[in-house]
Amino acid sequence: MLEAKVIEGLRDHFDVHPLVFHRSLEKATSQGDLFDILSEIPDSCPMIWDDSEHKWMPSDLLQAKGYENRARICFQ
Repeated sequence: MLEAKVIEGLRDHFDVHPLVFHRSLEKATSQGDLFDILSEIPDSCPMIWDDSEHKWMPSDLLQAKGYENRARICFQ
């Protein structure tokens, strides 16, 4: 169970786009897992969520033929 105080603390600590934070929160299985996911967000965009690696991965949208059904997110 994720506690609201911890979620808000992580939201303040990590400067990520709100949509990326929300999607990471949906994928997290624990508070520690959420921290790990947020701390490993790549610096480059675009990026996709990789279920097998359980983390955000940088991706070249023009070359990512195997990821058509996965969410793609790009932010500045």
